[in-house]
Amino acid sequence: MKKFVVAAAGLVMAAGGFSVVNVSSAEAQVQARGAPRGSYAQSCSGAYVNRGRLYADCRDMRGNMRETSIELARCSSEEIVNRDGRLACGRFQGDFENGGRPGRPGGGWNDGRPGNGGWGQSSITVYRDADYRGQSMSFRNEVPNLRNLGMNDAISSIRLSRGSWEVCEDANYRGRCEIVRGDMRDLRNTGMNDKISSLRPARSGGRW
Repeated sequence: MKKFVVAAAGLVMAAGGFSVVNVSSAEAQVQARGAPRGSYAQSCSGAYVNRGRLYADCRDMRGNMRETSIELARCSSEEIVNRDGRLACGRFQGDFENGGRPGRPGGGWNDGRPGNGGWGQSSITVYRDADYRGQSMSFRNEVPNLRNLGMNDAISSIRLSRGSWEVCEDANYRGRCEIVRGDMRDLRNTGMNDKISSLRPARSGGRW
C-alpha cells in the first residue's frame, strides 16, 4: 500500500493517566494531529506535519482560504501565527502552496468537466462532522479501506487543497463513486454522508 499522511485528532494518555492542558479546543485538535501549538489554530484548519513542514488551510483578511506551509525548524522559539492567510513565525513567513491560489472551487461533484487532479499533486482532509468539525484526517495518496483508520462510513465534510478526488461507498473503490472537485461543507446534501469507505486522487480527466 502506498504511504499516506494521516493527521488524526484523538485522546492522548500519559503513563500515569490523562494529563490536562489549558488550551482551546481548536489548539487541542491541532496538537492531537501532531501539529505544533499556536494562534494559527484559531483561523486555520486541516493542519498536519510532513517532513518537517507544517501544512494548513488559513483564512486571509478577505475571508478566502489559502493553502500554506512553513518550515518548523525556523520556528523553534517563535509562536506560529496566521498572517493574512500565510503561516508565519517572528520575522519568517511561510509559503503559499500551489502558486498562492486563493481559496478553492465552490465544491460539488464533478459535472463532467475534466478534473485537475493527479498523483502527488493533491491532498484531501475529511471530517467526521459537517462544517469541517470533529475528528479529521488528511491524505495525499489512495486509501482503499477507511475501516483501518476508524473513519469508515463516518465522513460528513471534505476539504481539498488542490486537484480532484474520487470517493466510494465501498472499500477498494467499489459501489457508488463520485468525483469531488472542491470543498463540501455538508455531505448530507449529496447522499454520501457517513457512507464513504475508500478514496483516492482522481485521474486527470475524471474517473478511473
